[in-house]
Parts: sequence; C-alpha cells; structure tokens
Amino acid sequence: MTVPRRAIRSEIGERLSHPPEPSQARASATGCRLVELPRISDPRGNLTMVENHDQVPFAIQRVYYLYDVPGGEVRGGHAHRELEQLVIAASGSFEVLVDDGLHQERFFLNRSYFGLYIPQLVWRELDSFSSGSVCLVIASRPYEEGDYFRSYEEFLAAAQGRQAA
Repeated sequence: MTVPRRAIRSEIGERLSHPPEPSQARASATGCRLVELPRISDPRGNLTMVENHDQVPFAIQRVYYLYDVPGGEVRGGHAHRELEQLVIAASGSFEVLVDDGLHQERFFLNRSYFGLYIPQLVWRELDSFSSGSVCLVIASRPYEEGDYFRSYEEFLAAAQGRQAA
C-alpha cells in the first residue's frame, strides 16, 4: 500500500512539509503532528531553538542525529513503549512513515524549523534521504533497549491491546 505524503506548496510554489498556518497543525490519525519551531531570520544566517516543554510536549532527555545515510537505506523500523520524539530535518530532506496499528501516514520533512512529533506506541520508518541530509531526533527518555518494539508483530499486538482498552 502506498501512503501519500503530507506536503503542500506555498504561494511561491516551494514544496513544504507543513501547513501555512501553525494553527492548522493538528494531530493526525496516528497522533503525530508537525510542530513549528521558533525561527530568527538574520542576513548572517538563521537560528532555530528547541527548549523543554516550549516546543516539545516532554522534557528532553536525549538528542541524537543520523547522517551519511546511504541512498536507498531505511532507518527506524521500530516503535517505543514510552519514549516520545521530535524528528527534524536539520539539513536536506527525508520521509517518515508512521503507523499506529490502524492508520499509516507519510510525512516529507525538508525544513529545519519544523519537527514531526511522534508519540509513544507509533511505528516509524525513515527513508528517501537526500544526499547530505541530517536527521536530528529529540527524545523524552534516555536509551533503553527494553523500551523498543523491534518486531512489527509485537508492536501490532501492543497497539491493538491499547486500542481495545
């Protein structure tokens, strides 16, 4: 099944991964949503910041980034029991497939001042990385192997159990 991208075009035809107004950035069927980050424009270069509980709905416990991803490779391929994340295309672009066990959505990220919030119990796969892209991930918890669902079947069973409750 092909999952359509959530992308629009701005008034100047630029391909964007976000709605034109932050008020339109509502949570999707999977609970994921695009978050606009503060942006300070300056002729010398732009600045974007992320602070605890201001731009993310959790306390930041870990930050990591993916880079030098070879063409055609897929990252992610897991879900978390408790951890929440904000995924940002710090440079370049990539796509994120999210799946809550009932719904699947695909997001195209290509702006460093927008992040994709992914709540707990949502499967994610990152693909279609552009050359030189950097994926910055802000997480609500430190690394804990026990928090991962690495098997899609185990994830589905947990997701279906949550939805039945």
